[in-house]
Amino acid sequence: MQWNSKTLIFSFISLILIVLLSYNILVYFNFIKTNTNKTNYSILLTKNNFKSSYTPKINFSDRHISEINDVNLSILGRTSIPHIPMILKSQRYYIPLNFISEKLNYTVDNSSGSLIISNNSDKIFLTENSYEKNSKKGSLRGNLINYNNTFYISISDIEVIFDLIAVFNFENKKINLIPNDVKAPNESSSLYNHKIALIRFEDFGCGYSNIVDKNQTKIKIMSNLLYSNGMKFHVSWIPRFKVPLSNFDNDLLTKDDIINVGFVNVLDYMLNKGGEIGLHGYSHQSGNVASGTGEDMSKDTNSTEVETRAVIEKGIDTASALNIPISYYESPHYRATMDQKKIISNYFQFLYEHYDYSKKDNIYKTDDNHLFVPTPLGRISDTVKDTQRIIDKFNEGNPDVLKSFYYHPSTEIDYIDFETNDNKLNINYNPDSPLQRIVKTLKNNKYTSLHIDELIDK
Repeated sequence: MQWNSKTLIFSFISLILIVLLSYNILVYFNFIKTNTNKTNYSILLTKNNFKSSYTPKINFSDRHISEINDVNLSILGRTSIPHIPMILKSQRYYIPLNFISEKLNYTVDNSSGSLIISNNSDKIFLTENSYEKNSKKGSLRGNLINYNNTFYISISDIEVIFDLIAVFNFENKKINLIPNDVKAPNESSSLYNHKIALIRFEDFGCGYSNIVDKNQTKIKIMSNLLYSNGMKFHVSWIPRFKVPLSNFDNDLLTKDDIINVGFVNVLDYMLNKGGEIGLHGYSHQSGNVASGTGEDMSKDTNSTEVETRAVIEKGIDTASALNIPISYYESPHYRATMDQKKIISNYFQFLYEHYDYSKKDNIYKTDDNHLFVPTPLGRISDTVKDTQRIIDKFNEGNPDVLKSFYYHPSTEIDYIDFETNDNKLNINYNPDSPLQRIVKTLKNNKYTSLHIDELIDK
């Protein structure tokens, strides 16, 4: 009788272990469920050992430097600042570190071999490509440049280090550096037992509305909204913007002007405010079709391996030359074929699109390294109906559908007005805008927004 009891207990435990093992194996090879109440969510994530097969042919360090003498700079309302030395590299303007520090009442100390700038309240440590301020560390977007034995710092890095915002005026070739009142969010960790959301700005290239100076500032205001609410987001970037029928071809590697400097400054600003950038094709077009309308990768477009690789590599080279970190790839209109997706997977660990149409509601894991991350909630086209539809999906909280959506920021700019009187950015941002309403919904429902490369087993 005693022996039979032990046998029964042993058999029962063995059965439980077999069931649990079988379940985990099935889940591991299926796509990840977003039931974020499960404590085992993190073990289903992809591994952190992916290495791209490609080394960029163009590097930021090798880009040329030129002197600029026709751009005016205003610092904290002081508009008559003569003879400011300025240089240009990779679509960024730079001014001497000593000059801006003095104007902002900081001192520069390089006596110990370490570069330190400080005032009564702040001490900032600088290296060639990083900064540390109030125990916060970050990467410099333009790096420090030693030009003619003088350290130069980019407008983008001046913004983040000194808590300023740069407002560009293209017509007058003027940049106004004014205080940035955006409040940093409380630090939060990415806990996978919380509800998660993914936000993506779509078709972001230097064309159409993004070549307007006021609209570039409005994108910064949108970034401030997300940043101040602790919302991480993505930017699907079109590196080269073409409208062939209008003879418009904006190649950021060859066309140096204040509009492109302003655009790269916006990319930098978004990165500093919680954005993460990915490649959305190279030109997002072919033939006479405009960027954003056509595609440069499909069964009929650049369909050979050589052509597909060329599209991907030109985008990577542009990002490398401009010192823009990229973390994912999204084929325009999701038109990449399965063969093209396999090629993309040689370059990128994360593909921000569904694996195929039978697996479009959740993350799909093809192997230990790659994730396909879809946008099941779709996009906002009709600002009333689609916004409410997405809000309803967040409220519904279906664990089998990834809470991921995308939005063209050109739509949001219509809800934003601003002026720069009295050395201040005065903003009128309609609280009924799609983005404002969605941010409010995410906060009310306690969603945690993640970057795509946080879906990884670290």
